[in-house]
Amino acid sequence: MKGKITDSMKKSKIFITVFLLTLLFLVTDRTFAVTTELRHKPATSLTVINYSRNLLYSIVDTNFRGSWVIDSKTWDMASQTIQKIQKSFDSLGKVKIGSSVREVKEILQSPKDTRNNGKIWIYGNRYPDGTYQDLFEVFFDEKSEYVSGIISFTPKNIVEDIGVSIGDPIDKMIAVYGEPVDEEDFIEDPENKDYLGLYYLYPRSGIGFLIGQDKATKNLLVHGVLVYGKI
Repeated sequence: MKGKITDSMKKSKIFITVFLLTLLFLVTDRTFAVTTELRHKPATSLTVINYSRNLLYSIVDTNFRGSWVIDSKTWDMASQTIQKIQKSFDSLGKVKIGSSVREVKEILQSPKDTRNNGKIWIYGNRYPDGTYQDLFEVFFDEKSEYVSGIISFTPKNIVEDIGVSIGDPIDKMIAVYGEPVDEEDFIEDPENKDYLGLYYLYPRSGIGFLIGQDKATKNLLVHGVLVYGKI
């Protein structure tokens, strides 16, 4: 009788252990799902795009921007960055800078939403709080005729070889593109400031990366990719 009770108790302990492990797995899995299911707020203005394009237009020669006089330290930083960045980008998600409204519709269909009098086209899965999952944005010029910039918060539709993926740590981005040369090469994302939301811009290549802080790990990660250029 005593042996039967002991066996029963052992089985109960095993059952409880399995139950707790299963529960722990479900909670961990759910936590992982929440942290990886990133949502972002779409742009309400052309601030980031226009700022980035102005940087691009402000480059006065192939070596540095602004003054014709540059100190040796800044020159070294610029040279290192130029060596790392040899490629110029003019498309993202198959949408090219300078594309017309018709061409964008042929690639992406009609947008889920528009902002700023139709100058910003928004794609992705919208939530009741106004955020989007898999957010992809196309920006048009002041006349709403041609694409002036593209931002993607999802890696799903980025077919271009940009060397960095969304979700990568900031260290990888810097290893590929170098440190930004000038303090002007940063701009805050007005809509996504709650998790840092700071763009690192590389105007010579027409590309930028939105850096955000992971809420769980506090690590700085690439949250978005921006491509901009001359029309």
